[in-house]
Amino acid sequence: MEKTAFLGVDLGGTNTKIAVVSREGEILVRETIPTKAMRPAKEVVEDIAVAARNGQLAAQTKGYQVGGLGIGIPGLIDWQEGICLLLPNFPNKWQGIPIKSWLEEALSIPVSVINDVRAITLAEKRFGAGKGVNSLIMIAIGTGIGGGVVVNGNLYIGKDGGAGELGHITVEPQGVRCGCGNRGCLEAYASGPAMVAQALRALVQQNDTLIRDLVEGDLNRVTPKVIAQAARAGDEIAREILIKSGSYIGQALSCACVAVNPEMVVIGGGVAQAGELLFESIRQGIEERLFIIPSNTIQIVPAELGMDAGVIGTATWAKEKNR
Repeated sequence: MEKTAFLGVDLGGTNTKIAVVSREGEILVRETIPTKAMRPAKEVVEDIAVAARNGQLAAQTKGYQVGGLGIGIPGLIDWQEGICLLLPNFPNKWQGIPIKSWLEEALSIPVSVINDVRAITLAEKRFGAGKGVNSLIMIAIGTGIGGGVVVNGNLYIGKDGGAGELGHITVEPQGVRCGCGNRGCLEAYASGPAMVAQALRALVQQNDTLIRDLVEGDLNRVTPKVIAQAARAGDEIAREILIKSGSYIGQALSCACVAVNPEMVVIGGGVAQAGELLFESIRQGIEERLFIIPSNTIQIVPAELGMDAGVIGTATWAKEKNR
């Protein structure tokens, strides 16, 4: 007798991951394809459909029938209609793209659309760091800053899928303009590009920093990973960047914690791999601003599922939407 599994798709600006995932969260089949996001959206979706069909066939050889597909979108969506409303980091923004109907027509299986970090949040709740709690906040720090919320054991997405946009909490009123149109958003101050911008400013101003040596004077090679490497080596400017960024993140999380009163905060994303200095500054930022709720009752932990969280979460979303 065939068992049921689900396809998970994690759409990224550079690469897109596709996996067949069991009901228990085990990845059975996986593939990564280049997104080539400069192309029309229809062409990108057609490539995803081809990879998904390959996944279906591979799953069948393992004794699994694919019961649906979930796709994580790095932007704003209408999750009920399955339409991409805005992908701010994609060249053509993908405004009004009916990705659900396109994929259902190509694959003849139910398709469920979700924001990418909401999908990661769901994965961490069901199979990762949040397995043992009923309420949590997830924040993912990378090229942008996204988030998700779990309440009473279930992912809370709000009326239109937008709950959890922690990167757009205001941390500096009248601050720099964010890509969303607001001023002073957390994403404009503590995302990967924001950290890089701080490092580049220090380099242009000829400050003495190990970052310059690590990139051999090539400013195009400055990344959050390089900043973290310099910080671990004791570089004061790099340390200041991580501490300042962590403080902003803690400030935003303290606001979210007041609203949600979670048992746990899960921190993920590529920039979160900067290590303990960033985590400690986040913890301190929360402690300095969170008083109405005892901050010592909130666990602050790293995400556990790593780069697989997106496809596990989207497949799980498909499973839970197609019960």
